[in-house]
This record gives sequence, C-alpha cells and structure tokens, in this order.
Amino acid sequence: MSAETEAKRAAARTRRLLIALGVLGALIYGGYRVYDWRQPYEWSGTVEARDISVGSRVGGRVKEVLAHEGARVKAGQALLQLEPGDLPAQRLQAKGQLDQAQANLDKLEKGARPEEIEQAKARALNAEAAFEQTRTGARSEQIAAAAARLSAQEVVTDKAKLDAERMRLLFSKGAASRAELDNAESNLRAAAAQRDALGQSLDELKNGSRREEVVQARARATEAKASERLIKAGSRVEDIEAARGQVEAAKGRLDSIDVALGELTIRAPRDAMVESLDLRPGDIVQPNATAAELLEEDQLYVRIYVPETHLGQIKLGQKVAVRVDSFPGKTFDGVVEHINGVGEFSPRNLQTADERADQVFATRVGLKQNGRDQLRAGMAAFIQVPK
Repeated sequence: MSAETEAKRAAARTRRLLIALGVLGALIYGGYRVYDWRQPYEWSGTVEARDISVGSRVGGRVKEVLAHEGARVKAGQALLQLEPGDLPAQRLQAKGQLDQAQANLDKLEKGARPEEIEQAKARALNAEAAFEQTRTGARSEQIAAAAARLSAQEVVTDKAKLDAERMRLLFSKGAASRAELDNAESNLRAAAAQRDALGQSLDELKNGSRREEVVQARARATEAKASERLIKAGSRVEDIEAARGQVEAAKGRLDSIDVALGELTIRAPRDAMVESLDLRPGDIVQPNATAAELLEEDQLYVRIYVPETHLGQIKLGQKVAVRVDSFPGKTFDGVVEHINGVGEFSPRNLQTADERADQVFATRVGLKQNGRDQLRAGMAAFIQVPK
C-alpha cells in the first residue's frame, strides 16, 4: 500500500471522528438545552416578618415588665406597666368638674322650683303695693289720727308752760328750789319739741309722697315684676347651650385622662413574638417612643429580586414553591403578593457581580399556613417558578 493511500485513509478516519464528535457535541448540547428548559427559574431571597413597634403616647417610668424577649404574646396581652403619677388625681378633679357642670345644666333645663316662683311673685306683689301706697299718699284716717296726736301734744305743752311759769314765780319768792325750776323748764322744752315733730308729721301726711319717692317705688315694683317673669320663663336657650358646652368640655377632659390611664399599660396589638424589649423597672419611656419590637410570625413572607428579563414569568396571585436550607428536600407553599412597580439594582449580598449590573424588581411572596410554624425571619430562601 502506498503512502498516498494510507494518508487518504487517515484523513477519512479523522473526518469520521470529527463528525462523530460534532454529532456527540450536538446531542450533548441539545440534551443540556432540554434539561435547562425543563428546570424552573430560581431566585434567592430572605424570609422576613412584619414587625410592630409598640409604645405609649404618654410615656412615664416603668413600673413592671410583664414580658421578655422571645416570648410569644397574644393580642391585648400586657407587655409593660408604667407608673400612673398624678393621673388618678387629675381624673378625680376632672370628674368633679364634670359633675358640677352636669348639675348646672340640669338646673338650667329644669328651671325654677315652685317655691322660688312663689317667692318671686310675693316680692312683686309687695313692691307693687308699696308703689301704690307711695303714689296715693296717706289716708284720711291717718291724717285725722295725726291731727289728734298733735292736739293732745299741744295740751301737754300748754300744761308744761303753765307749770314752768308757776315754778318761776315760786322760785322768785324762795318757795321752790333751782332744781325744781330746771325740771319744769326741761319738761316744757320736751313737750314743745314733741309738738313740733307731730306737726311736721301731719304736714307730711297732708302733702303726700315726694316725686322722687314715687319714682323709686315704681322702679322697685318694675324690677320685682321683671324678676318674677324671668324666673317663670326659665333659662335662655343660649345659657343652656353654654352649659351643655361646659359639660361636653368636662367629658372631653375626663375621657382624655382615661385614655392616658389606658396608655400606662403597653399591650400587644396582635399575636406576635417579642423581638426586642430592653427595659427594666425604673427606666423612663418617652412619649410616642418605641418600647418594644414585635414580630408577627403569622405574617411571614419572602422578599426576592426578579431580573427584568424574567419579570414576565411571575404575576400577582401566582402560587410558587419556597425552599430553605434548614429543611432540605421540603418545599413550602407561597403566593406572589406584590411586585414593585419601579426597578432597582439588586442587593450586593444576594447576587453575583454580573447580576448586580442588571435591573431587578423586588417581589414579595407570602407564605401559606404550612410554613409559618417552621420558618423563621432571617432564613435564606429560594423561589422556584416553572418556565
């Protein structure tokens, strides 16, 4: 066999080997593509839980710590108790102000009592009678009586005058003492003064009341009548509304203090686990400051970052499988709850350097009931979505 023939055979074997290698490579590549096509998309993420920051709107000094970190608490369970300070005293004061305002409102709404109305009516009648008496003046009988008293006093005065003259004569003859003369003259002066006073009283009765006295009596009668009508009419609508406003304001102050007293006990708003509670009795909690951090373990979810090129593979409400390293070979049911509407760059702790350059969309996958008892916040998770 010639060298040329041998070379041709070697070249033919090489071609057949190359063809076989090409076919094998094509089969391997085709098989890999089929395998890769059948594999679901997988994205990594982290198990997270919704947290709750609880505190007090009033703040204060810690009286008692009723829970500890890691404890599972029920909705409404007390976590901390704060000292009340002067709030109980403020409530007593506010309650007293409310009772006072309510009593005043009740008095205005019910109006005057029958006894008060009768009393006002009697005062009005007395004032009216006094006015009529002042306006009409004295009666004839009163004038006649005054004249009779004046006449009687004149008789007494005349007798005192005669006694004084007789005593002077006796004194001049030495038959009477100076003391007796002085007594007689004093009696005369007293009788004369009494006579003059009775004369003036008679003149006053004859002349009647002065105009100023009549005006004063009329004003007192008018005032008494107006007071009677005011008591009968009761309180004005404006006064009752003002009293109602005072009652409502007092109720508001009392309710505000009751709310503050309720804020002294910090409670769990939902079933949760105490994540952070670093307080001891005597510590000061500022108003509206976080006193404890709670995790809602029944609100677990996985946050993943889906590349923009694969965003069409998921949709809201889609059920997906979730795996974690702590439970190999086991999957948990999840459902896509939210897909961000704005893309971002993926976190560096989750993706490779090449992937960090790609834009991704944060997606929240809620975990169903079958994973809430085993999964914990912070676990690394993997989401699988069929192609």
